[in-house]
Amino acid sequence: MNNDLKIRPYTVSDYQQVKAIYQSKGAWFTEGTDDEDRLAAKIEKDPGSILVAEKEGNIIGTVSIIEDGRMAFIVRLAVAEEERQKGIGTLLLQEAEKALKERGLKKVNILVSEVEDYLYPYYEKRGYSRGTKHLWMWKELK
Repeated sequence: MNNDLKIRPYTVSDYQQVKAIYQSKGAWFTEGTDDEDRLAAKIEKDPGSILVAEKEGNIIGTVSIIEDGRMAFIVRLAVAEEERQKGIGTLLLQEAEKALKERGLKKVNILVSEVEDYLYPYYEKRGYSRGTKHLWMWKELK
């Protein structure tokens, strides 16, 4: 791994690079959730809730945390396609876990889609256990 890698909080100027990562193969971008204003509002409300991995001035990975003082989730772990398999995702995951631990949380959850079952061993290797299956339900607010 390159020693130039630094993990730091997301800033609004990182948006275009983070969006490109979300849109890369094997990741996903969701309009209305991942747009610039939503990410800006997230960090305004909870600074440090989005982390980025930066190498040589370029954003190459990102992860977000969601916590309410009672429950915590790590979401949106994504690494630029050309930077995968280099340990960057693991470092982002560790930094997100550290941030949650510093907030006093003792447990963290990760949601992994059943269509991304290839990720199960990735998270298990990093100490995560499989939970019970739930059906994810959602509704657009109008």
